[in-house]
Amino acid sequence: MFNYSVATKFYLLEIQKKQVEKVQKMIEDEEIRCLRKEMVPKAQLMPFFDRPFFPQRSNRPLTIPREPSFRTANSKCWSCISENELCYFHHVHAWNPIK
Repeated sequence: MFNYSVATKFYLLEIQKKQVEKVQKMIEDEEIRCLRKEMVPKAQLMPFFDRPFFPQRSNRPLTIPREPSFRTANSKCWSCISENELCYFHHVHAWNPIK
């Protein structure tokens, strides 16, 4: 009898929660609908075509390409590497940022 009453209580709470969510979703949808009705589309300004565009070279240096390193840690499989070795491997072989 106790289990039945607890199960009924949880079921009723679940139904109530679903109803509250459904009402909140309906309210949000109605608010979105009203906001879309109130929105006024604004035209974008026409670009100026009378001034020619002259691209300029960047001041940044060119990127120097590097070969990727696909080596594993001491040719061990990942399941054989301890946590300390993995941390060491990560710090030693971490990629340096390209400047």
